Amino acid sequence: MKHYADYAQLLKSLCLAGAGPEPAHTPLPLRSAVQDKNFYLLSMIERTTDVAAALKSDARFAKWASERRAALSKAASSCGNELACYAAAVEWKDEDMRAAADALREMYGKNAALRKLVDGPLRLSGMFVRYQAGGGDELLAQAWMDAARGLNHTIAVYGTGAAPRYPQIDSIYYDVKSPGFLQLMRTLAAVLDEDRNSMTLFFQPSLRFAMHLLDASHRDEAGRLEPLELGENAAAVRRVRTIAWSKFPYSAIVVPGSGADRPGTALSAMGKLRLTLAARRFREGKAPLILVSGGYVHPAQTPYAEAVEMKKSLIADFGIPADAILVDPHARHTTTNVRNAGRQIYRYGMPFGKAALIVTDPDQSRGIESQAFADRCMRELGYKPYRLGARLSIFDLEFFPVIECLQGDAMDPLDP
Repeated sequence: MKHYADYAQLLKSLCLAGAGPEPAHTPLPLRSAVQDKNFYLLSMIERTTDVAAALKSDARFAKWASERRAALSKAASSCGNELACYAAAVEWKDEDMRAAADALREMYGKNAALRKLVDGPLRLSGMFVRYQAGGGDELLAQAWMDAARGLNHTIAVYGTGAAPRYPQIDSIYYDVKSPGFLQLMRTLAAVLDEDRNSMTLFFQPSLRFAMHLLDASHRDEAGRLEPLELGENAAAVRRVRTIAWSKFPYSAIVVPGSGADRPGTALSAMGKLRLTLAARRFREGKAPLILVSGGYVHPAQTPYAEAVEMKKSLIADFGIPADAILVDPHARHTTTNVRNAGRQIYRYGMPFGKAALIVTDPDQSRGIESQAFADRCMRELGYKPYRLGARLSIFDLEFFPVIECLQGDAMDPLDP
C-alpha cells in the first residue's frame, strides 16, 4: 500500500498548501458529454451564471467576443470555398490566447464567483489535476490554454482536413475538397452567424464551430454510452461497494482491445485470445473485476466498440457475470487503454494504490513494458499514466495507476 500512501500524502500536502481538495472519487456529471469531456472549463463557465455574467461585463472579454462574432460574420459572407478562411475566423492566435490567460489570472484575483468555481468544482473534477499544485489563478490559466489549443486542433482537423494524431482512424469523415463539404462549411458559418447574438462569451464562436465540426464528421465517440455508471457499468459499479478487496491480489484484470481487421467484424481473433486469458485469471481469483478497454476504433468509423464486444463475449462465451465486468468504450490506443483504466479505478472508488494486472498477448505486453511506450506516453499525454510493477508471465504485467490519469486532453477530441 506504499504507493497509495505516497499519493495520499501528496494530495494532503497540496491541500495544506492551498491547492484545494483531492479530486472526487465519483464520475463527472456530464450534461453534454462530448463538449464536457473535451472542454470542461468552458462548459462550467457557461453553466455558472455569475461567472458568465462577470466575463460578459468585463471590457476585455466583451471585446474578444465582439471581434470573434464579427470575424465569423465576415467569414460567412466572404470566405466562399476557402476552408482556411473559416478556420482563421474562429481559431485563437497565440498572442490572443495568452492575453486571455493573463486576463483570467487577473479576474481570478478580483472575482469571488470565479474563485469559487476554480477552487471548488474545477479542482474537484480532476480534469486539471496536473495543475493542482499551483494557485487557482495558474490552474485557470493553464486550463484555458489547454481548451484554446484543443479548439484550434479540432477546427484544423475537422474543418480543414489537417492530420490528427492518428490519421488512419481519427481523421475527418469527408473529402475536404468535395463540393458537398465546401457547401457544408459555407452553410455552417451562415447558420452560426444568424445566431451570433447568442454567442456572448468570448470563446463561444470557436466552441460552437468546433462542436458542429465534430458532429458533422460523426465524431461523437467521446460521448458514446455515457454516463457509463448508469449504463454498461452500472452493475459492476454497484458491486464495487461490496467487494472485500483484501481477498484479491489485484484490483482489476485490465484487457486492452485488439481492433478488428476488417469491416463488419465485431471482435478480432486476438481480442478473443486475450479474453481467454482474462477469464482464466478471473477464475484463479486474481481480481474481482475484469476491465475491458477499447473504443470504436478499427477499422475507421466502425460501429463496434471493442470493449462492449469483449464484454458480450466474456458473458456469452466464458460465463463471466456482468457485474464483474467494467467497460471502457473510449480508449483508441494502448496509451489510453492504460490511462482510462486508471480513471475508472479512481472514479469508481476502487483501491487506487492497489496493483492492477494487465493481461494481453506477449507482444503488446512487452511493448507496454518498453521504454518506447513510456516515451510515447510522454510525447502524446505529457506524462506516464502508470507505474509498472512485477512481470508475472509473458501475458501478465502489474501496474499501478497514477493520479495524473484524470487530466483531460483536448488534443485528443475522440477520447479526451
